[in-house]
Amino acid sequence: MISGTITISDFLEAQRLHRATAVRWCYAISGITALIGALACFYFDQELGFVSSCAGIGGTLGEFIYSRTYIPWKVRRIYKQQKDFASLFTYTWNSEFIEAQGISGQSKRAWKNYAKFKENENIFLLYHADNIFEMLPKSWFGSEDQLAEFRCFISRSNEA
Repeated sequence: MISGTITISDFLEAQRLHRATAVRWCYAISGITALIGALACFYFDQELGFVSSCAGIGGTLGEFIYSRTYIPWKVRRIYKQQKDFASLFTYTWNSEFIEAQGISGQSKRAWKNYAKFKENENIFLLYHADNIFEMLPKSWFGSEDQLAEFRCFISRSNEA
């Protein structure tokens, strides 16, 4: 059993983990666009190369600014609106189900019903669908054994 409340930093961490793949793609595509533009500048058409380079640099800067300003602002705003985040959540599990209980209700879901999961050093995301997830901060876990057991059940559910 684990219990805890979701903090603003937990919510921001969850959003960053959720967006991580899209951010990597954005940086990769922007970098490739800037590189192709630089090469085009020197070997083909300077004007087209310059526009392409600027587009790549603009994509990189745009994502960086979006990630560092808009996302934290939006997270703070949603956190203030979603009062349940500050209340206590309790999770229990066994080999078949994970159960959650909070101030607004409770749920029981089979591990196999999760579409996917993501994890980083601070948080787990359990996905109901591509854009709907539950977040469980690792600070809620009491021991490494508890984390390993939880990770084992998640992994097993995604193999099926």
